Amino acid sequence: MKRFLWVGLMAGVTALAGAADFSRTGSDSIAMRGPIAAGDVAKLQGLAAPGTTLLRVNSDAGDPQVAMQLGRYLRQQQWRLTIDTVCAGSCALYVFPAARHMHIPAGAVLALQESAFLRAQAGPERMRRSLIEAGVPADALDRETAALAAQLAETAALETAFAAELGIAPAFYRDFRQVAVQAESVRQRFPDQEAAVYWWPAAARLQRCYGIAGVQEGTRAARLASDGYLYVPALSALVMGDQALQACP
Repeated sequence: MKRFLWVGLMAGVTALAGAADFSRTGSDSIAMRGPIAAGDVAKLQGLAAPGTTLLRVNSDAGDPQVAMQLGRYLRQQQWRLTIDTVCAGSCALYVFPAARHMHIPAGAVLALQESAFLRAQAGPERMRRSLIEAGVPADALDRETAALAAQLAETAALETAFAAELGIAPAFYRDFRQVAVQAESVRQRFPDQEAAVYWWPAAARLQRCYGIAGVQEGTRAARLASDGYLYVPALSALVMGDQALQACP
């Protein structure tokens, strides 16, 4: 199976085109635009210079393993991160929590989806359905289902090691399951019953429950509806808050 299909299935998107673009946006900042893919860490390193302290991101998908590498690089360099428009998928799971200080300004959204851990927990039938939707022929389904399960298990193990290394609580990669369950009833309110579900955890919960400190957000409460969600018709996206989750220990 081609690599872009593997990455798409693991990242929760239909297809990924190209890789992220990196550019300097000031004496202290670099911008990342697009899906995260192989080679992106080298691109970022090539643009980094003494005095670089900020990564500006606009990314909604990407290769989980490369995103973990990017996250480690940010942590090593002690860089800050600002979301220009959206940080979703692998950006939200691995790049965002690795920065020392993160800013979600007005108009920007942090949007998590299923982690590698949760995808690896899916049964073979769900994996088969994903492969069928991706166009895998019937005579290859058994082989590709087994290969996908192995790939997801490997990525989940890397994710666990990444979380331990950065001091991120395992629940950060598991709580989406409860969010997705509640989202099913909310989604019935809209004509688009296939809207993709995302989770936008509050800064207070990120710090208290998951050990992810340094998040500055001033607009989240105002942007989410009174019952805790943001529906984005243009993106066919339903962004949920924390209302489905219990208080953390």
